[in-house]
Amino acid sequence: MSEQGAKRIIAVMNQTHDVGKTTVTANLGVILAEMGYRVLMLDLDPQSDLSRQFGVPETQPGMDALLSDNALASELLLPLTEHLSLIASGPELLLYEQQTPSAKLGMQLKQLLTSTIQADADIILIDCAALSGLLGTNAVLAATDMLIPVSAGHGALRGMIKMLPVLQRVSKLRAESLRLWLCLNRLPDGSDFAYQFGHLLTQYFPKRVLKTVIYDNESANPADYQSLANDLLLGRAD
Repeated sequence: MSEQGAKRIIAVMNQTHDVGKTTVTANLGVILAEMGYRVLMLDLDPQSDLSRQFGVPETQPGMDALLSDNALASELLLPLTEHLSLIASGPELLLYEQQTPSAKLGMQLKQLLTSTIQADADIILIDCAALSGLLGTNAVLAATDMLIPVSAGHGALRGMIKMLPVLQRVSKLRAESLRLWLCLNRLPDGSDFAYQFGHLLTQYFPKRVLKTVIYDNESANPADYQSLANDLLLGRAD
């Protein structure tokens, strides 16, 4: 849709698992591509959940080779549809995560996006590992937006709370501010709980809770994810 660099680089992250971040990333990617945006998804989690969701084997080289300078982005790009592409995580991504952090390694993804990947995409979605590691630091420094899926489970809330001070510290290394968004995800349908939970989060994080709620249904509702995509694009919160 755009002939210039990526409009948005959106990192999807939470400090804990089972909050639906990979499902959110995958569905947003599909919907945004159907809306006409050129979308690139990066699987930056050594667990390779996003890659598996699209039928990509764990042995497929991807972000591990890119971050280690062993391959070019064009060699790793997997076209999924006309407007949607993926770079898998790769089998060696955990080894990258286990390196000693440094300023150079922490900025590596941002430099790669600026120099080689960004021009071919309108929107980049990053399915992230935990913020505390090297991969998470890379995601925060490269992104324009941080999307945190939040469910009502104790683990999900605790994960979000744990990552906020770390996020604040890492964000100080950025030249520009990071847009932070919360997505109410996997909430029980058919009750007032979602409204009450959303209202509570809004009190603590004003102008940060996206309007669309993703309910805990067995199958994804494309209309919900299209609404969530529009929330992100327009900054439609609370």
